Amino acid sequence: MTMHAAAPKPGSEAEIWTEDRLRILNSARELGDAIRAAADDIDASRGVPAHIVEALSQAGVFRMSFPRSWGGPEMTPAHQFEVIEAIAQADGSTGWCAYIGANGGYFTAYLDQDEARSMFPTPESMDAATGGVPTPIGTAEVADGGYVISGRWSFGSGIRHSKWLVVGALVRQDGKVVLDEAGQPRAIAAFLPTSDIEIHDTWNATGLRGTGSHDFEVHAKYVAAERTFNFYSSPPRRPSALYAFPNIFFFNHSAVVLGIARSAIDTFKELCRTKKTPWGQLERQPFAVDALARAEAAVGAARSYALETLRDLYAALETQKSLSLEDAARFRLTITHCHRAAVEAVDLVFNAAGTTAVKVPGILDRCFRDVHTANQHLVASPMSYSIIGAMMLGTVPADPLYFPPRKG
Repeated sequence: MTMHAAAPKPGSEAEIWTEDRLRILNSARELGDAIRAAADDIDASRGVPAHIVEALSQAGVFRMSFPRSWGGPEMTPAHQFEVIEAIAQADGSTGWCAYIGANGGYFTAYLDQDEARSMFPTPESMDAATGGVPTPIGTAEVADGGYVISGRWSFGSGIRHSKWLVVGALVRQDGKVVLDEAGQPRAIAAFLPTSDIEIHDTWNATGLRGTGSHDFEVHAKYVAAERTFNFYSSPPRRPSALYAFPNIFFFNHSAVVLGIARSAIDTFKELCRTKKTPWGQLERQPFAVDALARAEAAVGAARSYALETLRDLYAALETQKSLSLEDAARFRLTITHCHRAAVEAVDLVFNAAGTTAVKVPGILDRCFRDVHTANQHLVASPMSYSIIGAMMLGTVPADPLYFPPRKG
C-alpha cells in the first residue's frame, strides 16, 4: 500500500515549509530500492554500509531536527515520522539508524547555543549522524570548566557511522556522587566526537542486526561544561515547539516498527499471488486472506492513531510549550500501542506464510526478527500500560521517561 504525506492545513507553519519537508521525504522514499538491495548485506554484516549512510546524509535525513535559524528544515514530528517510516519499510535496521542519527538537532537545543553552533556551523555539518546513549551509566568527574567522562555504554546504535555521540553520566567530585537540589544523584549528558571512544564489537542480536548497536567505551575524556546538559531538567535554548518536550523524538520508534510491519504485509501480499499450498493458491485460502486483512487493519489503525496524536501534541506544544499529564499519557500510550500493533501484524502474516517465512535470507524472516527485537525496547515495556493508565487517572509518574520535569 502506497503511503502519502498528509497535506498541511492551509496557512499553517507546516505548509510554509512544505517544499523542504517534501524534498527530504521524497528523497528518503527514492532510496527505498537501494536500501532493499543492500538489506541482506546490512543484516549479515551488522551495519549500514557507507554508501547507504552517505545517501541518507545527502537526502537530508540526519538534519531533520535542526532549526531553521541554522539553515535546517526543523521538520515537525509528524513529517519526521513519515520519513523514518519510509526508510524502515525498506529495511528495519536502516530505519532505526536513520531515527537515531537524526536526533542531533534535538540534543543541541539544550546546549549553550554558541557552543552548539560551533559544532554544527553549516547546513552541511548537520548532515552528520549523531548517536549515543543518554542514560547516565558513565561517570563525569568535575574538572576545571567541565568534566572528565569515563564509562562503558551498551546499545550504541549506528556508532560506527556517527560523528557525534551523546553519553549520559553521573556527576562526581573527588570520587563522590554529587546530589541535585532534590537530593538525587546529578546526571548530565555530554557531547563527544566519535574519535574519543573505543568501540567493542558486541552486537550479536536476534533482529535489527544491521544497527551495529555495539558497546562503546570512553577513557577519561574532558568535555567542556558548555557541551553538557541535563536531559530532563535543562531548559531548551530555542523557542520552537519542536524542542519543548525532550522525549518527543521517541515517537519515531513507532515509525520504525510500523514501517517494518508495512514491509511484511506488502511482502505477504505478493506471496499470496505466487505461492501454492496443498489446498490450492495461497490467495484463495481463508486463513491467508483473513491474516492479511487483520494485519492491514492493525497497522492502518495504529498509523492513523500515531499521526493524529503527533499532530495534536505538536499543536499543544506550539500554544502551551509543554504537555499536560493527559497529553503525556497519550504520547506514551500511542508509542506502546504501535509496537503491539506492529508485532501483531507481522506475526499474522508470518504465520500465514508457512515455511516460506523462515527462509534465510528473506524479508519476512527479517521483519519478524526486527519487529520483535524492537518490541523489547524500554519504550514498549510491559510496564508501560500500568504506568500510563495511572497517568490517565491523575498520577504523576516518578519515571521521567514518561513525564519529564522542566526547569527554567
